[in-house]
Amino acid sequence: MFSREVDTVFLCETCGTMHVRSNGHVEEIDYEFGTFTNRTIAGDRIYLPFWVLDIQFDISDISIQGGGLGNLFGILGDGQARSGKITMYVPAYEMDPQHFKEVAMYHTGNPPKYQPGKPEPGVPREKTSVTADLLPQMADFIFVTGIAEKPGVLQRLDYELNILRKRMIYLPFFKKGGGFQSGYD
Repeated sequence: MFSREVDTVFLCETCGTMHVRSNGHVEEIDYEFGTFTNRTIAGDRIYLPFWVLDIQFDISDISIQGGGLGNLFGILGDGQARSGKITMYVPAYEMDPQHFKEVAMYHTGNPPKYQPGKPEPGVPREKTSVTADLLPQMADFIFVTGIAEKPGVLQRLDYELNILRKRMIYLPFFKKGGGFQSGYD
């Protein structure tokens, strides 16, 4: 039997390690599961995977017509800083590009407050479709979107991003109809 749905991470049930293929090599990655703390919602339980990236950014040149440097995700202090660190949340499951952008921007700007714990038996993990190799491009997309959607028209942006650390979190959700509702707040 052939399935198009392939999980790009492997969680060993015996030893508890998680592995991904990255740049042609297999590497072990850190991961954690969130605990279902919201028990009042009806629906099927599911864990949704997110890449969590600790990013160092340096903006060497920027030009915005009709506006200034926006306060990217609230991390730039007075809005004039040109370097710093940010934690990005990259949805790692299959979805359309517009929804991906909305979910990534929301979780990066409002980091989820969840309690780490053990996965609940019988609760499935949504398959991880965003590979580790795609993370630099995804981080670029989220970073540029965070700047470009500020007041004014972005004319020029020269910057460098470095992924300092990557890990996977599985956030608890309830599947309701065609959408998901948080199981951790």
